[in-house]
Amino acid sequence: MLLFGGVTFLAAAFRGVTGFGYALIAALGLLFLPSPAAGIPFILVSDLLLTCFLLLDREQGTVDWAVAWLMLAMGFAGALCGSLIAASLDDATSRLLVAVTVFGAACVALVREPPHWLRHRAVGAGIAFIVGVLLAAFAVGGPLIAAWLLAGGRDRRTIKGTLAVFFGAVDALSLAGRALVGAIDPGVVGLLAAFIGPTLAGFAAGRLLSARLSFDGWRRLASGALFAVAVAGLIQTAVTLGLSYTPS
Repeated sequence: MLLFGGVTFLAAAFRGVTGFGYALIAALGLLFLPSPAAGIPFILVSDLLLTCFLLLDREQGTVDWAVAWLMLAMGFAGALCGSLIAASLDDATSRLLVAVTVFGAACVALVREPPHWLRHRAVGAGIAFIVGVLLAAFAVGGPLIAAWLLAGGRDRRTIKGTLAVFFGAVDALSLAGRALVGAIDPGVVGLLAAFIGPTLAGFAAGRLLSARLSFDGWRRLASGALFAVAVAGLIQTAVTLGLSYTPS
């Protein structure tokens, strides 16, 4: 439990500095919890709360509504499907799929220049649907939709706000969908009581650090952290496979 507290603090601090990545890092802490059915909703609630704080910042709250509506429509459809998937998974399978998703998402986030073929609107609709599924089922997947926005050459000043609206709305729907299908463990209340404090403290620390970082420092920190998350996700996948393997 102490380890999970440290992970959520670091994840929130990273979100405070960069504006993204809370769920990506916090999901690494699920290995330390008794059940992902409580941990994933905790991450969704925390991510939703931090998103609200970011949207209150006018510099980061500008939204490109021309693409946000498409993202939201497809993300909502994906979130409903992801909630049904979450209800059908056992703990071991859920842990493994979360670890694989963290590794894949971190690798995507490390790509500085997404390929141009990603820019098409139909591709974006498909990615938004997939991200909706991943967020509802595993609370991870945001770098995929961020890569689509970047590939389209959109104004970087609106990307943070657009992503914040998308993640906030899809997180809220994911929680509602999970509640309807019974995929929220009652233990999430205890996690919120124990760890919302460290999460908010980490976010505040990250915001303070962000004000002191140059752009080059920000970029080095983001790239280094994402590489570390990719390595940790790969290790967690191997560990989870080892724990779930039972020789006959």
